[in-house]
Amino acid sequence: MKQMDIVLKDVWKSYDDRKEILKGINMTIQSNDMVLIKGRSGSGKTTLLNLIGCIDTPSRGQIFLNGYNTGELSDKELASIRLHKIGIVFQAHNLINDLTVFENVLLPMKIAKWHDGDWKVRELLKTFDLYEYSSKYPNELSGGERQRVAVARALANNPTVLLADEPTASLDMDNCDIVMEAFKKANKEFGATVIIASHDPAVESYIGHKYYLKRGVLGGDD
Repeated sequence: MKQMDIVLKDVWKSYDDRKEILKGINMTIQSNDMVLIKGRSGSGKTTLLNLIGCIDTPSRGQIFLNGYNTGELSDKELASIRLHKIGIVFQAHNLINDLTVFENVLLPMKIAKWHDGDWKVRELLKTFDLYEYSSKYPNELSGGERQRVAVARALANNPTVLLADEPTASLDMDNCDIVMEAFKKANKEFGATVIIASHDPAVESYIGHKYYLKRGVLGGDD
């Protein structure tokens, strides 16, 4: 099983000396866990995901990934973590419209200079019931299908952590169920630690560990 313990200690974040977006965040996420960060729009959920994903850095406080303080890592080391250890699913899926489904899922492996990644793409597409759409383009798919492609793409480089920012925001209930089942599969079958930021009540029933973020302050695990 993949291992990636995530610990945040008194993490604060502000931009350009304006008011704090995050205020004294303390949290521990165990390897292979599935966690929901709840909160209204503007509560700081996206900022928190960006910090965990090494896309951004805290104004103060410390973030540890498997015991390594991310604030002490070089830009090259952080880039390697983002490429090889972190998978991200965005609200708007961010698929490339000029690439087929197959090519979209293959893209992270090309960036990482994997050789002969076609077999991995085929396996991912079969796992998420997308193989029949291999040669289609994103604009030929439904919203739920596009998000499933985004999940498959995020898993292409075998990440240890899968982050998702409002992944069901534009989906109806049926497609929400399909996408959340894909995240459960990523967690159980691929061993990824899954962290979802969402204010969608439909997401809550799928996840046991929940935190609530309100005005930059994180509430306890419930």
